[in-house]
Amino acid sequence: MKATFDKQKLLAALIPAAGISQTKNTLTAVDGLLFECPPDPKYGDYDTDRDDLCRISAFDLEKGLRSSVECKVYEKGMFVINTVKVLQIVRALPDGEVTIEIDDKGHAKISGGFSQFEISANPGDNFPTMPMFIGERIYQIPQFKIRDLIAETVFSVAQNDQRAAFNGALLKIKGGEMTMVASDGSRLSASKCKLDGEDLPEAEIVIPGKYLNELTKMLRDTEDELTMIIGRKHIIFKIDNIYFFTRMLDTEYINYEKLIPVTYMTEVFVSRDEILGALERASIVTEDKLGGSGRSHVKLEVADGYITMSSVSSGGSVYERVPAAIDGADVTIGFNCKYLLEAFRACPSECDRLRIRLNSPLMMITIEPSGGTNYVDASPNEDVFGARALDVKRDVEIDEKMNMFMYLIAPVRMNK
Repeated sequence: MKATFDKQKLLAALIPAAGISQTKNTLTAVDGLLFECPPDPKYGDYDTDRDDLCRISAFDLEKGLRSSVECKVYEKGMFVINTVKVLQIVRALPDGEVTIEIDDKGHAKISGGFSQFEISANPGDNFPTMPMFIGERIYQIPQFKIRDLIAETVFSVAQNDQRAAFNGALLKIKGGEMTMVASDGSRLSASKCKLDGEDLPEAEIVIPGKYLNELTKMLRDTEDELTMIIGRKHIIFKIDNIYFFTRMLDTEYINYEKLIPVTYMTEVFVSRDEILGALERASIVTEDKLGGSGRSHVKLEVADGYITMSSVSSGGSVYERVPAAIDGADVTIGFNCKYLLEAFRACPSECDRLRIRLNSPLMMITIEPSGGTNYVDASPNEDVFGARALDVKRDVEIDEKMNMFMYLIAPVRMNK
């Protein structure tokens, strides 16, 4: 195999692939990137029939990526090159042309300018077979919509939880809406948006959280569309000339709608920026581990037109007051500060006013846009609000420019 590339174009293909390929794996064929010059029909003919392309693939047996880069092919071949080495070498070479030449014995020469490196390569025949990039359910979606859904929910995905569903996020398409839900058992994040098109096929799948973190790095804040393909076992995103896929989690997701409170005793309207700033300052104390102590909770007292925050740890204490419009019963409740902080950070910056609904010191709170959402029709508690008629059962229109988000956060028990 021998091919010449433009350095910047080659790097643009290597960097996303390197984020997928495992650098430490007992399978030699997986511990590297597959170079096909030109693309081999064995792995599908999904790009084009052009012979001036090199296809680069990464696969860790769960998720994978494949992209193509233009090049001048002098000798055909298919080899696996160590991910870390090839990326470091190409980055270090001077700008201009980069030549990769590999002989039948697996001796690889990578050169550019007056520099030349020699490393080993392995035959590409042993590279694991990747799934077919086909499926009956195909969607064309603006990149920013997927990007925002992930940003507003993925922080709630659990890490290596024994409950498989909590290690992923639910993606649901129904009635022209796309919803993403994530939970780790102590908090729940949900976000939904409208999709363009008629008679879109319905879907309900669970996507691994680790995959979503990698996917968001490839997405741009643009209306340029990507192609989402849902197959039998895999979901594939095609972004420009990159195919990025993963095996879906074979598990049933929790019935998250049953977790959303249908009544509330306290309703609070507050500035996103003000409460976020107060929580960031409070986290200086709650996250303090001096003296060997663990994380401390932050106490919220909702009363008299303010949300008063306080916390005490071995390293010090903090006191904050945030003005708020409060209706209903006064309440004192404690939270893991990190959970609250991540939820308010995930709220879109253009949503400058939020609504918080509470019931008791032992029940989850709900955080939403000030205009509400259409996840449930929550009603005020009659014992607290009495005969006052609040217009809570109203139709909520989804903002085309901002997703409809909702967060549930479980409180912690505080020592009296």
